[in-house]
Amino acid sequence: MEKILEVTNLSKRFEDYQAVKDIDFQLVTGECVALLGPNGAGKTTILKMIVDMINPNSGEIQICGGKHADMKRQIGFLPQYPNFYGWMTATEALQFMGKLSEMDKKDLSERIPEVLAQVGLDANLKQKIATFSGGMRQRLGIAQAILHRPALLIMDEPVSALDPIGRREIIQLIQSLKGKTTLLFSTHILADVEEVCERVCIIREGEIVADDRIANLVQANAASVFVLRSDADTTKFELAIAKEVAISRMEQKHGAIYLHYQGDVGVAREAILRVLMATGIAWTSVSQAQETLEDVFLRMVEK
Repeated sequence: MEKILEVTNLSKRFEDYQAVKDIDFQLVTGECVALLGPNGAGKTTILKMIVDMINPNSGEIQICGGKHADMKRQIGFLPQYPNFYGWMTATEALQFMGKLSEMDKKDLSERIPEVLAQVGLDANLKQKIATFSGGMRQRLGIAQAILHRPALLIMDEPVSALDPIGRREIIQLIQSLKGKTTLLFSTHILADVEEVCERVCIIREGEIVADDRIANLVQANAASVFVLRSDADTTKFELAIAKEVAISRMEQKHGAIYLHYQGDVGVAREAILRVLMATGIAWTSVSQAQETLEDVFLRMVEK
């Protein structure tokens, strides 16, 4: 498969702060990859270097095998908060963007209604952007990003500012774009990543700490999760289990205790049952599950 994006030894420093540290990754034709990481991890800085909004201190970026500066027309970009002139209509905004991209006039006139239909704004061709909802603005942002048929579509937090309905619309739109272009986007919403991506790059403090298919990451880093529920005070159990079992993480959420354990599951199960019986607490349920992408992500970024 053709390499669409190749990033080599990319670094960026802001005065005394090293935002990105010698990262390497690549995307091939048709991939949909998510950049994951906590706030300040370097995700937006990486995306801005790829789209040439800021310059790296060192490293190289190649788009479709060519030099970065020569291949910028192959990139479509959706910033986290796309801005448009509110007095323009959706059609006028895309005409403006198309001219900036030096698109052929005839091609642009044919392409505008096509992309507006693709993002679900075909009924809003002549509507002033000032009257658009947040979700409509985001869809228009995607329309301008794909207008010139880029080989690589980059999106920075495409759903972070949207309500659940708007978020669902954008996720469905991203799904429809898969296979038509190569996608790279950053997000904090892991459920969306699991829905639309096969592969993730996890960033921590400017470094890539994982780059793999989601299924491989979950399997390779899988830990058993014991889920315990009780209406009684469980403090006695929590103190006892911390002494008896090498739990990698213990947390309370959704009205239950979650024990994350890496190692021999049989040994952990026996120890947990022993403590359960010794503390004499009445439990409503005790079950075992496998970790999710969220569990793997949290463990990797919290190290």
